[in-house]
Amino acid sequence: MAKNEFLFDLKTPETTWRGSGKHFFPNGQEASEAGMITSAEGPHGLYWCLDTIMHKVPEEYMETWDMPHFHTRGYETFFVDSGKVYIYINGQRVLCQKGDIVHLQAGQAHGMKFIEEVKWRGTYHDFETYPESRDVGRVKRYMPELADDPELAACAPRGEMDNTPLEHFLYKDVPVEQCLAIKNIARPWASYDLPGCSVKVLVERWENGGVKELDCAVMEPGFTAEWVKYPPLRELLYVRSGKVKFNILGQEFIADDECVVSIPRFAPHSLEALEHSEVYDLGGQSYWSLFFQSYEYIRTKEPERLTPETVEALKKKFQVQIKSIGYKK
Repeated sequence: MAKNEFLFDLKTPETTWRGSGKHFFPNGQEASEAGMITSAEGPHGLYWCLDTIMHKVPEEYMETWDMPHFHTRGYETFFVDSGKVYIYINGQRVLCQKGDIVHLQAGQAHGMKFIEEVKWRGTYHDFETYPESRDVGRVKRYMPELADDPELAACAPRGEMDNTPLEHFLYKDVPVEQCLAIKNIARPWASYDLPGCSVKVLVERWENGGVKELDCAVMEPGFTAEWVKYPPLRELLYVRSGKVKFNILGQEFIADDECVVSIPRFAPHSLEALEHSEVYDLGGQSYWSLFFQSYEYIRTKEPERLTPETVEALKKKFQVQIKSIGYKK
């Protein structure tokens, strides 16, 4: 059977990861292993998704290991899908666990301490990368005797990623609900109810440099959606829980919990929720938040304007690619 190019099951990294890399604590223990799911695309580096296993910090480093740093331009969104992690941000420390989402903005000092093994799924955009680092790495591979040469290290002083280390943090412990960087579908900016589905707005565009948003569709069994015939925007969806049947380019398959679904541009597709499911829009290119704000205003204040023509005009204005939805009760 041919490999399904649209489906990435994060429960089976041995067959899903497209390459991986490891990091280590100073004592030699493995700190993390990250696997590539989908690569960055376009001027903002959208659609980049990594699946990372973060290991518990060894006891000898538990008091001092908080990984303080910031990114000059890059934005990160992490799904905490198991275990517990302390997040340090804005002078606060919060304890995050399964179900939480950590959203980090450019220039925002932050750090983390993994106190249990954590499934740490991330999407990123606008990360500065420094290609000279890859060239230095090539020299080291071919000529390992030069690996410790300071002159060679000086050729790539910033490493590869937009990542600047900082001093350790001063902080106060606060409940997770008080930290705006920690998202959860239980605390959305807004929630909009449709037949068989509730759309949760979790990260607004102003939190992402205007580039993208993060929304979650909480679907009930029987909810269906069909996209326009040739959707111009690529989609990257994360089925965090539940079970959803997809049809992409005539290929039908089921994505269950911890599955990423990559949908190419212009590909006819549809879905049906088979169970209560949480589906996150990782690509974030449709302006769902503004669409629903406008739709709800018209529905509430000027219902006579709520015609099919008005709805279609709103979809076009806000790049909503859904043709129709349904609900099989």
